[in-house]
Amino acid sequence: IPNTNVNYPVLQGETNDTYIHSDIDHNELSAGSIFIASENEDPFNDFNTVIYGHNMKNGRMFAPLMKFKNKECFDKHQTIEFITPNEKAIYHIVCVAKVKADDSWYSFIEDSGESHYNEKIKELYSKSLYHSDYEFGYDDEFLTLSTCEYSQNDGRLIVVAVKEGANSNV
Repeated sequence: IPNTNVNYPVLQGETNDTYIHSDIDHNELSAGSIFIASENEDPFNDFNTVIYGHNMKNGRMFAPLMKFKNKECFDKHQTIEFITPNEKAIYHIVCVAKVKADDSWYSFIEDSGESHYNEKIKELYSKSLYHSDYEFGYDDEFLTLSTCEYSQNDGRLIVVAVKEGANSNV
């Protein structure tokens, strides 16, 4: 996220436990790694790519996402850049929400039809702290950044973004 400390390589393991407390070489690391949900079979092409990171007390990993609970931060940081070997994608942040660890947004990975899509967006916005006026639709791809949020039991803070239509090659 430009102008923040969120700038990490992203891994994906066979399960969501693979990198939760380890580094890329599987060495124990309490901070773990930033990782894509194992349920994402085709990350960045799935309907919604979910990326997890710990909310570290020292401000590392996804701890800066907590600042998005403040509307000023949300208004100031409206994009996420994601660079892969094939592209530099820009995602526009559309929503910040507090959810539970078992929220149905986490399973919203594959296309289940436009009616289901509309239902999920309405449900997401009902839980949102803030949402932008950025226009998006059924054909757009989502990126969800998720970290622990302690105002509720088993809470999570998610920053949800939509991929910009035109991508440039790196």
